Amino acid sequence: MFEYFEDRDDRLIYHSVTLDPTAMINGTLRGGPKSKDTYPVDSVGEVPIKKMTQKYARNPEVPADEDIAKISFYLSEQTSSSIYSSTGKIRVDYHREPGSLTFGQAMYHYEDGNLRRRPSNLRQPTQVQVHKLLQMQSSCRDTIMASHTSIQQELTTRRKDEISIRGMRSVSAGKKRDLTIPGSRDDVLEPSVYDLARESARVEGTREGAEEEKQEEQTSKVDILAPYLVDFINKETGLVQLDSLQAELVAKKCTTDFRKRLTDRAEIIQRRLEEEQELLRKRRAQMQRRGDSVERDERDFEQYQNQAMFRTQILEQRLARHEMQAIEKFQDLERMLQEDPRLAAMWQKEPAAVKG
Repeated sequence: MFEYFEDRDDRLIYHSVTLDPTAMINGTLRGGPKSKDTYPVDSVGEVPIKKMTQKYARNPEVPADEDIAKISFYLSEQTSSSIYSSTGKIRVDYHREPGSLTFGQAMYHYEDGNLRRRPSNLRQPTQVQVHKLLQMQSSCRDTIMASHTSIQQELTTRRKDEISIRGMRSVSAGKKRDLTIPGSRDDVLEPSVYDLARESARVEGTREGAEEEKQEEQTSKVDILAPYLVDFINKETGLVQLDSLQAELVAKKCTTDFRKRLTDRAEIIQRRLEEEQELLRKRRAQMQRRGDSVERDERDFEQYQNQAMFRTQILEQRLARHEMQAIEKFQDLERMLQEDPRLAAMWQKEPAAVKG
């Protein structure tokens, strides 16, 4: 078992426990009475702990060669229930000095009811240091057991919730079922309010995008040059006949207006995106100022934040899609202008002037 931590006051960033199932015979501890250094395992029982490890972040207020980076407690080697008469050991690794490739390390062995370093000519720990190491071992054991208890409580709560939900689903379906039996893979839990909110936002964003595409499709079926050719219609024949300058003017005005419409739409989406982000920033700042916010306010904000972030994601996707489609639409417009017979004069060269 191992866990990682962040931003703890004691700078603990990791702890783990390694078990020793070989110290058991037929499910019972080898050597008689139960040791306090065991870890409960489902379907197995109490398993002896082989090693406990803790890692700490750097403390800038302490010299690196005195700042503990990792400490390991080897427990399975103990031969007695008394910690002072065991043959276990404690290994301490210190942080590296800046620019150094090596780090300090000390190994302490249990000998004659005390902690000693080997060989004996090494600097031996003081009583204060011994007490600190033993206290750290006890604290490490307590932390690991408290974590195990918390995990078991959470798993128990989850199982109860799942059983309750399966029961409600069975009742609504008119079925009777033994709820003590674990559910199958077909028993899907009800979606949470956040899942429903995200799905609703996704459907809404997709619907808006589909409506815009439908409007664009209808617009594409309209004669895009019609507004620009009104002034060039022959009243007698009702036909349009342009010279090269007139055709070029119509094409230029059509292209300019089309580019402006694409730009305006991108600006609208961008503005909505910025407004959504600004509202979310304001709500976050408001929650941070209210340090004594009640649980209901926090739930409401979390729900709003999930919805706002999803709306933001939809707008970002729509903006990216619009930018990609804008390039394609502009290319289609240029191709249409080139193929429109009413603008054919624009692509024909003027006849050369005859010299007199």
